[in-house]
Amino acid sequence: MEIRILKRTEDEIVLEIKGEDDTLGNLISKEAMKHPKVIYSTYRIPHPLQDKIEITIRFAEDADQGQVLSEIVENIHKYLEEFRREVERKL
Repeated sequence: MEIRILKRTEDEIVLEIKGEDDTLGNLISKEAMKHPKVIYSTYRIPHPLQDKIEITIRFAEDADQGQVLSEIVENIHKYLEEFRREVERKL
């Protein structure tokens, strides 16, 4: 996985992630929308033959972008850990 910042302003960031598809794009975008400091989040696949996604996140005016992104990733990690434990418990 390779991550590149395509655009960054005071209230928006656009990330390009190579080697990923709808699965990760949808997960990050949906989790970002749950964060109180995120106004808008979406992802797109620039071209169906390209192996990359672009994630756009628009932040509240007073948001620390790095902190918010870290919290989003941490929330995803916690959710997946809970899911893993539940699957192991059921099996």
